Amino acid sequence: YHCPAPFDAALIAKIQDLAKKTYVSLGLAGVARVDLMMDEKENVYVLEANTIPGMTATSLVPKMAAAMGISFPDLCEMILESVH
Repeated sequence: YHCPAPFDAALIAKIQDLAKKTYVSLGLAGVARVDLMMDEKENVYVLEANTIPGMTATSLVPKMAAAMGISFPDLCEMILESVH
């Protein structure tokens, strides 16, 4: 896998929108990872929502946060502040 994925801005927006809609429609809270798959025609499908994703140095959530410029301590703080 590549993080961030080498897609154009429009495709990234499409993928992020589907992931956000999935998160909201499932009523998720805190951190969750929505796994998606894309076919050769760029149709995007939801595979699953992982409601307890890993948080080790090699896990995907910290890697995705790092790709967005968010440090691991800041990520942990954001997660704690987001839970009601």
